[in-house]
Amino acid sequence: MAAAASWMVLFDIDGTLIQTGRAGLRGMNAAFRRLYGTDDALRGIRFAGRTDRAIVGDALRGIGREATPAEIARLREAYVDDLRVEIRRPVADPSGILPGVEALLAGLAGRADVAVGLLTGNFEEGAQVKLGHFGLWRPFRFGAFGDDHDDRRALVPVALARARAVGIEPPPVDRVILVGDTPLDVDCARAAGARVVAVATGPFGRDALAAAGADVVVDSLEEAGALSAWLGVG
Repeated sequence: MAAAASWMVLFDIDGTLIQTGRAGLRGMNAAFRRLYGTDDALRGIRFAGRTDRAIVGDALRGIGREATPAEIARLREAYVDDLRVEIRRPVADPSGILPGVEALLAGLAGRADVAVGLLTGNFEEGAQVKLGHFGLWRPFRFGAFGDDHDDRRALVPVALARARAVGIEPPPVDRVILVGDTPLDVDCARAAGARVVAVATGPFGRDALAAAGADVVVDSLEEAGALSAWLGVG
């Protein structure tokens, strides 16, 4: 019998939990260069809040390739290989775990009634490389990833199904909380009927996140008061 969760908290990765010194961009550029001999496949393509599947599809079409599942899978495999190299490369761009993240995850880990997962635009293997590099992969038993759909809005039902697959019965969707750093994270939550905490540690400031319709906007996850109050611990 599945264990019923009273709450579910789903985290974005880049700009929410960690910064990677732009390793994802460098890794994807390296993969396109290796496979297709092009240095500018990602020029002009929006990244923030979008799924890797959508980003790669746009880039493939931009260089005249059909974005078939097989071609996307080929690029994904090359990208993950290059990401493993780039995530370890010393760079000037900010890299590390963002403020408040470790304390928040530790607190949630102690709550048997709270299911903690991922909802991210990263390919699943890319997410594992990034979070594993910073020792943050283990807290997440399930998730929805950039492999699953082009449209981030489609990922909440995927996350709920993945929770069931590991023996967790999800709560009603209005007791699902998305934590993210872009207006597309907010849009994803709103489309599903979930709650959303937007954190201004990514490329968007408080005003943009509030205008997108976030329930709560915080400067960093050190300010976890509203989330704690929803969960009945504040």
